[in-house]
Amino acid sequence: MEDGRAREVTASINKAAQDEGVPVAVRHVCIACAERMRAVGVVQYVVSDLGQGEPVYATDLAAEQIAELQVTLGEGPAVDALAEERPMFAVDLTEPSRWPTFAQAAVEAGVRAVFAFPLQMGSIAVGVLEVYRAMSGDLTTVEYRDALLYSDAAMALLLEHIDDEPSAREVDLFAGGFGNRWDVVHQATGVISVQLRSGLSEAFLRLRGHAFLTGRGLADVAEDVIEGRLRFDRDDA
Repeated sequence: MEDGRAREVTASINKAAQDEGVPVAVRHVCIACAERMRAVGVVQYVVSDLGQGEPVYATDLAAEQIAELQVTLGEGPAVDALAEERPMFAVDLTEPSRWPTFAQAAVEAGVRAVFAFPLQMGSIAVGVLEVYRAMSGDLTTVEYRDALLYSDAAMALLLEHIDDEPSAREVDLFAGGFGNRWDVVHQATGVISVQLRSGLSEAFLRLRGHAFLTGRGLADVAEDVIEGRLRFDRDDA
């Protein structure tokens, strides 16, 4: 039975890639997962060099915005799935939640339930596969097992394609994802680090804080930093 489910999951990923006529990439895992699990969105995160979960692909704009909000807030199922290295579920975001700010924004975006599965390499979580649904309610046992299989498929892609140095294979692996938006976030973090004479972690925290306080997207604020429209000062509150 389990072997049969695994074959079905693999076949769904391969079909998503075949429909595009390209090699299997992260987006095909997300696309297949969304269709099979009746999700309104699926997001893949990978741990960045700042130790944070960074979204590398979202199946649609709403999922992308929710994922970016999690990074900005430092709050949400994906954040805690990485920190605690175990699945995190919110089966009804309209009810009181351990992530109140995130839950409110997700509900406004049409999401009622979220399921985050860490990608485990040994005992360490190196990423998260996160599933958004428009209806509240828990996963069935079969859906839960399928989600783990999609997580395993994403992990296998990462292990197969990620090198110590950036490569064209990585570009292909994440093609169609957040792309330049997160390149700008990284560049802006470096600029802020120089402006504040601080480490990258503090610089990233200040960038996130400004995005949250102004109600703007993280990448949009980062672009202002790169273009010189926004500067951070060590004495700023």
